[in-house]
Amino acid sequence: MTREEKEARFEELDSGRALGDLDAAETAEWEALSASLGCGADPLFDRLVGELSANSPVLDLSEVVATGLKVESKTRPRNRFGTWMGWALAACLLGLLILRQNENPPKRPTAAENREALLREGKLVLRLDFNGTEGAFADVQGEVVWSDSRQEGYLTLSHLPSNNPLESQYQLWIVDPSRDELPVDGGVFDIRSSSGPTIISIDAKLPVHAPAAFVVTREKPGGVVRSKQEVVAAIAKR
Repeated sequence: MTREEKEARFEELDSGRALGDLDAAETAEWEALSASLGCGADPLFDRLVGELSANSPVLDLSEVVATGLKVESKTRPRNRFGTWMGWALAACLLGLLILRQNENPPKRPTAAENREALLREGKLVLRLDFNGTEGAFADVQGEVVWSDSRQEGYLTLSHLPSNNPLESQYQLWIVDPSRDELPVDGGVFDIRSSSGPTIISIDAKLPVHAPAAFVVTREKPGGVVRSKQEVVAAIAKR
């Protein structure tokens, strides 16, 4: 093996050492090459790798390492400066990858998409119709879907009057006699427009295993721990 080949192999192993990826045989090879070439671990190099690893939790750092080595191989003559040039460019690449991720965050599915997915895969999904009560809520219609196994569900409501979140909010209650006399808080939500159907994700605060009814009430902003059910807007029950 020529000196140039030894240096190339040493730097490859040195990257793995800095990442903690060497096995016993590779560690012994690194030590032998280190003694032969008269060079060892570089604290600044180790620090750079540590910084890259700490700041790229969602990226495959091995790709960045590989990029650094490829760039480095083009910076002959091979020496420590060439290695640092490669790693500096790899660090720039990492920055661009992180910037691109921040500019194009992954799209989160909507409540409607999650509801459709639950219905497609769930054979044991409970479906109940919602009906309004009286007065301003007499025309409320809709449906609730709920999966006991997934503890996931959605409301679809139409003609529920819009609310001002600073004055009041709607709150869902899940009646499950098998677990408690008190209904389970299913989360608060707002209605921006009463014209079209609104799909709301259920946010059950406790596990629900045999829901007998779902009740929508109007409460003060932020909801309440225990509802007096002074304003009941809609009910869905078995």
